[in-house]
Amino acid sequence: MAPGSTSLTVAAATSILASGWAAGKVCLSTYMVALFSATHVCPVVKTIANKSLGMGTGLSAFGIPTILNGGTPSEVMVRQWRFQFVRGRAFMPALGALNAINYWNVAYRCWLRGLEWRGFAAAGVSTFFMIPFTLAFIAGINNKLFEASTRREKTLSDDSVRSLIKKWGDLNIVRAVVPVLGTGLALWNLCL
Repeated sequence: MAPGSTSLTVAAATSILASGWAAGKVCLSTYMVALFSATHVCPVVKTIANKSLGMGTGLSAFGIPTILNGGTPSEVMVRQWRFQFVRGRAFMPALGALNAINYWNVAYRCWLRGLEWRGFAAAGVSTFFMIPFTLAFIAGINNKLFEASTRREKTLSDDSVRSLIKKWGDLNIVRAVVPVLGTGLALWNLCL
């Protein structure tokens, strides 16, 4: 991105931070590196190695093992899962969609100025992909666990609950990798 295009840099850096946080692989330092990399001061490769947890991997790395290893009955496990699910559902789909739209807006604005735009466009696709991935692979698990969490009587066996929650956690890790790809693509495009 050309030096002096501050609004594009800020828009790109905002989406980079959001997709990195949603994935759980980047933290606030990514935002600073993204801003500085636009002027070619800092190498982007160091950012990809950042290990701070965010929303996506935080749920699977800490929340799910805590639920599964807490020694609680399945009725309690599904209510604990539901607590996490409801909090994530409140803003993660909107964050993914808005972030993708912002990436595509930045790509379009770069294209209009004759700047490299393909990394931002691909980052938008990568970030938006969280939504169809969720609908295709995770929604069925969500529905089963959500229904079990709303019933007073036990509807699933302990083994079924454990299996569904573990599978949800594993798929959530996969879902968290997708925005990391978008973050990397946008950072690459920002440094051109």
